[in-house]
Amino acid sequence: MRKRLLHLLLCAALVLSLLAVPTAGASNLAFVAVNDTIPLTLSGGELPFYTNGVCYVPYTVFSSVDIYPIYSASANTVTLTDRTGRLIYDLNGGSVTDENNTTQPMGAILRNGVIFLPAAFSATHFGVQCTVLTSAGGYTVVRFTTGSQVYDDSLFITKAENLIAYRVEQYESAQSKPEQPSQPETSTPTTPTTPQQPGTTTDPEEPEEGEPVTVHLAITDGATMAESLALLQAETLPAVFFFTEQELLEQPDLVRQLTVSGYSIGLTVDSRDERPLEEALRAANDALDAVLGRKTLLCLLPDTAEAAALEDRYCVYYRPSVRLTATAAAKSHGESVLLICDSTQLSAGLTILQEAEAKFAQLTETTVLS
Repeated sequence: MRKRLLHLLLCAALVLSLLAVPTAGASNLAFVAVNDTIPLTLSGGELPFYTNGVCYVPYTVFSSVDIYPIYSASANTVTLTDRTGRLIYDLNGGSVTDENNTTQPMGAILRNGVIFLPAAFSATHFGVQCTVLTSAGGYTVVRFTTGSQVYDDSLFITKAENLIAYRVEQYESAQSKPEQPSQPETSTPTTPTTPQQPGTTTDPEEPEEGEPVTVHLAITDGATMAESLALLQAETLPAVFFFTEQELLEQPDLVRQLTVSGYSIGLTVDSRDERPLEEALRAANDALDAVLGRKTLLCLLPDTAEAAALEDRYCVYYRPSVRLTATAAAKSHGESVLLICDSTQLSAGLTILQEAEAKFAQLTETTVLS
């Protein structure tokens, strides 16, 4: 009898171990990898999940592999597009239609206010492979590969362990800090800066004609970002919108609208902010987390030694002392450049670049500029 009871207890323990849920650490973060890098960290309501054996990810992650996501609230659709293909997910009909008007019963899923798309199905349509990996710590890594990767999946996940551990440590450190109530600013609110005038970039030699320039748009000035958004949506162009802490706190609805529309959010600092850059960025990330429930590594900073010292903790792009103009960018044949502008410069700049047949690409944590 005692042996039988012991046998039953051992069986029950085995069943419980099989049914045990993952540890909290392994369930509150996930990562998106592109080839041999990990540009994105997902948390909260953006965590990937499985339905009927299919892995779903937030629709915005596809911009990391130059597949541009566009959400239409009026049509209730999400469109993924690149230069050769298109997928239109109908949230009402639960179907997807490609560039050949072929419709399939593969729908998007709205979960916790976030739109999710099938990862492998969507990526494969554009020639991008997708695999779902698990790190040694139990964290999910959705890996997109474009053919330029060096490591296979097993070697990649091994080499990525240190970076994953660092990201987890940073996240847990941020979560463990007690929330501080945001204090109202006592200084004069941020006002739009006077746009810099074109023609200040020295260009001693006319570059030879060749491959058109690739332009990554960085949008600044929170007061005019709504106008910039309208211009970019009309042209279906990608961009990153860089906010200061104050702009994030003052315009949470705009930040959410940008995210739902498929645009990325980055951080920047007000030139009048006297705090150390690291402190200002931390405060801006906290503000972003309060609005969207997530943080970012993308930031746009002045070209200084203080900013360079943050490169091991952030993905830093630099705001040069002499702004690159659209005219100069259009002449940068075959290069990959960052064009920083607000709405007063954007319309004319887009006209110049489109006449030069410039290519537009999404700025991400893995973008390499010329």
